[in-house]
Amino acid sequence: MLIRFTVENFLSFNELADFNMIASDETNQSHHIMKTQTQQSINLLKTSILYGANASGKSNLIRAMGFARNFIVNGVAKNRNINVKPFKLDSTCRNKHSRFEFEFRCQSKQYAYGFCIDKTQVHEEWLFEIGHEIDIPVFERVGSAISFNFKHPIFLNSSAEEKQTIGYEARGTRANLLFLTNCQERNIRQLQFIYQWFNEVLVIVFTTSKHQALTSLAKLNIEFFNQVLCFFNFGIDKVQVEEIDFENTNDIPAELKDEVRAEFPYGQKTAQLISVSSRNYVIEENELGGLKASKMTTVRKDEAGNEVTFDISEESEGTQRLMDFIPMLIGLSKDKVFVIDEIEQSLHALLTKKLFELVLNHEMFAHAQSQLIASTHEVNLLDTKNLFRKDEIWFVEKNPAGESVLYSLANAEIDQLNIVDGYLSGRFGAIPFIKDVKDLGWKE
Repeated sequence: MLIRFTVENFLSFNELADFNMIASDETNQSHHIMKTQTQQSINLLKTSILYGANASGKSNLIRAMGFARNFIVNGVAKNRNINVKPFKLDSTCRNKHSRFEFEFRCQSKQYAYGFCIDKTQVHEEWLFEIGHEIDIPVFERVGSAISFNFKHPIFLNSSAEEKQTIGYEARGTRANLLFLTNCQERNIRQLQFIYQWFNEVLVIVFTTSKHQALTSLAKLNIEFFNQVLCFFNFGIDKVQVEEIDFENTNDIPAELKDEVRAEFPYGQKTAQLISVSSRNYVIEENELGGLKASKMTTVRKDEAGNEVTFDISEESEGTQRLMDFIPMLIGLSKDKVFVIDEIEQSLHALLTKKLFELVLNHEMFAHAQSQLIASTHEVNLLDTKNLFRKDEIWFVEKNPAGESVLYSLANAEIDQLNIVDGYLSGRFGAIPFIKDVKDLGWKE
């Protein structure tokens, strides 16, 4: 679970920006809080939404998370620059490091992992166990020097030889690569669970994202897919997965088949997604070691009650976007953290609201250690009586220097003010400043 994310000197964020999922002492909607039993742990929120005008920086906060996650999970090739983008409107920032840090809960403990970088190298990197009076270091990196606290429980069962190997790999970590990433590449088991939190738990979804496992997930969760579609009432009777003959189908070009055969990761029990003419196919290994293909279709009934099959590409953008979210709903029932940019894109306002109501109130998500964070323009979600708590609502706006500033509604004095009216009138900032049309100089 995500506790806090901070970023400095990246895109529109100049000074340190602090986004957190820590619950305040607000008593409203107490079931939105995931409470812990230990003194060291803190209560965390299940959801948060980010508001702001176009170009305010709310998407940049998600891009910052996405950049940091990608750099951790995938690294960068040898002799390549790091594609970090410092704040441009202050010339001194070009030579400053960009800083990223995640605080998160993993395996019943709390950790802080972060790094400082520029385009050529990692200048600092650290991992601490937090939640105590004094933070406990696991490792710290300054330049090429990495020091370890081998007394930490992470290294409890490590042999002297393993500790020696860890030190050796630390010294061999490239300047443009994170040590945590190198640990994964070198199979250093002690830190794999930290890497896996970023790789498997934290999921960033941008407006162009498509869930590559959509059809494969449908095969495993066909009943769940149909329940969700019924809940949102799109007029679809059911979804189904159709297996097709990969070798003999004419729907997939021969050249693409050859490419898939050559690159498919045989023996790894995985799947690949290919797209042909707006149709998505999932390619998997069959029992004989060959390849099989399947595609998802929807079923509706015509005026006579007969079933009619549609390709997913024939459905509306709203239906397709909602179906992209179904794997997310499955993930939210299994301890994931989803961060979604512009969650309302292609969805009707009421459907977006129902999506949050489902996540916050359905028993399937009641005991999951999962979170949903999203940016939005949808003012109908600004409902602190029936939908969200104040500490779940965040605003991003640009200051006169062009810097994005982030703050929580929990820190605003709203009293009985209507929040939607207050937001639209600029009471909390985060809306565009638009001149009067008469000032544009247009002639009649």
